[in-house]
Amino acid sequence: MIQLLKNSADFELYDKIKKYRRSILKTSVSVMFIACLLVYACACYYSGVNAFHKEAQLCSAINAEADQNVAAFMKKMEDTAKLIMGNEDYAKYDPADTSKSEFAVLNEENALTERLIELSTLGNYTDFGIVSSNEHNVGKITDGTKDIFDDEIYKRVSDLMGDSKIKWFTGQDDNYRRVYFAGRINDDLIFISSVFSTEFDLVFLPSDNYSEINTMLCDDDGRIIYANDGKRVVGEKLDEKLSKFLEGGTGVTVSDMTTICAIDDCSDDWVVITTVDMSDTLRHYVRTGLKCFGIFICCAVIFIMISADAAADNDPQNGPKFGKYPKVDENTGLFTAEYTENSIMDKMETCISGSTIAFIIVKITNLELIRLNYGEEIVAEAERKVAEILVENRKEGDICGIFREGEFALFADHTNFDLVKAYGNVRAYVKELNDKLKECCLDDDRGYIKCAVGASVYSETSDDYDELYEMAEKACEKAEHSEDARAVIYDKKEEEVSRS
Repeated sequence: MIQLLKNSADFELYDKIKKYRRSILKTSVSVMFIACLLVYACACYYSGVNAFHKEAQLCSAINAEADQNVAAFMKKMEDTAKLIMGNEDYAKYDPADTSKSEFAVLNEENALTERLIELSTLGNYTDFGIVSSNEHNVGKITDGTKDIFDDEIYKRVSDLMGDSKIKWFTGQDDNYRRVYFAGRINDDLIFISSVFSTEFDLVFLPSDNYSEINTMLCDDDGRIIYANDGKRVVGEKLDEKLSKFLEGGTGVTVSDMTTICAIDDCSDDWVVITTVDMSDTLRHYVRTGLKCFGIFICCAVIFIMISADAAADNDPQNGPKFGKYPKVDENTGLFTAEYTENSIMDKMETCISGSTIAFIIVKITNLELIRLNYGEEIVAEAERKVAEILVENRKEGDICGIFREGEFALFADHTNFDLVKAYGNVRAYVKELNDKLKECCLDDDRGYIKCAVGASVYSETSDDYDELYEMAEKACEKAEHSEDARAVIYDKKEEEVSRS
C-alpha cells in the first residue's frame, strides 16, 4: 500500500491529510488550553468571592449569636431587677421617715438587705441594692461604686437616667470595668446592680476558636465595654476604620476588602461588633493562586496532549461537599433527634437558675401492631398524628422533636418563681397531654394509637441531660406497663427510698 502511494498522486493527498490533521490537532490543543485557562481563572475568582462571602456569613452569624447572648444576659439582670422594682415592700422603704423608731428602721433595713443579698445570688453581682434620694442605701453597694460616684450615687445615676425608667451605663469616672443597670422604683428610690465586664467572658465566643475573628461590645460613644481578643483595652475608643463602619448603621455587614465588620444593636444604643481580618486570607489566596497557576500550566499541557477530557478533572470547583445533619424530620415536621438533643442541652446551659422544665418522652406502644396490620405508610401516619398533638400543646420556646421511630421528646418550660406552683403546672400539663393522646386514633376508624407518657423535671430531678433522659425513659416505661394508661412523672425521692 505504501509503495502504491509513493508511486502515485495519492501520496500528495496522503501528505496533505497528515498536515491537515496536525493543524487541526494544534488548533484544538490551543483552543483547549485557552479554554481551560479561562475556566481556571474563573474558578479562582469565584472561589475567592465564595470564600469571602462565607467569611461574611460567618461573621454575621457570630455577631448575631453574640448579640442574642448579650440580650439574654441583660434580660436576666433586668428580670431580676423587676422582682425588686415591682415589689411594694421595697417601694415603701423611706429612710427619711421620722415617724419610725431607730430600732424599727434598723430592723426594716436589715430585713431588706437580707432579701436583696439573697436575690443577688441569682447572678454574680458586684452591686445589688437600693439607693435613696438622701444617698442612704440598703443591700450590697460596694465601696468601689461609692468611690466612683463620690458618694453621690442617687444624684448622678438619676441625672444619667433622666426620664427613663431603666438605664444601662458604664464608664463612670472612666471606669469601664463595671457595667451598671439602674431602675427607678419611685421618685426617691433607685435600684442599682452591677457586674464586672469580665462576666461577658461567659457570653462571647472565645476568639481562640477563630483567631482572625474578634467580637466587641461598645457603648453609644464608641468606647469598648468588652472585647474577646484580649488585645483591646476596655474603655478605649474604636479606631478610625471601625468608627466609619459604625456610621453605616447597624444590622449590616460591611467590608473594605481587608476587614469584614458586622454590627447589631443592643440595649441603650450599645452595639455588638464582630470583625474579621481578611489580610492574611487575601495574601494566602494570592500565593496559592500563583503556585496553582504554575502547576496548572504544566499539568494542562500534559493533560491536553493525553486527553482533552482529563482537563476537566482539574476544575478547582470540584471539591468535596459536606452537608449538615438535617434539622427537621420529613415525615412529622418535628426536629430531628440530633437537633433536638443539641437544642435541649443549649437551653439547659442558658436558662435562669431555678427553672422548671418538663422533659417529656412519648412512645407509641402499639406501633408494631399497626405495622403488622396496615403497613409502613400507616406507621408514618401514626407518627404524624402524635406529632400534631405535641405541636398543638407546645408553647413558644418549647422544644419538640422525634428521637427514633415512634418515640418523641418535648422540653416544655413551666418556670415560675413559685416552685410549688411550677411543679403543679408540670403535673397538670403532662396529664392534659396524656388525656389528649388517649383520644388519638388512625384515620378511617382503623383504631387508637396507644401512647405512653413519661416525664422528668429540670432541675427538680436533675440538671444533667443524660440523667433527665434516663429518668424520663424510666417513667415512660412505667407508664407503658400501668393498667390505667396513666402518665408518670419520675420521682427521684421514691427511687432513693426503694434503693435503701
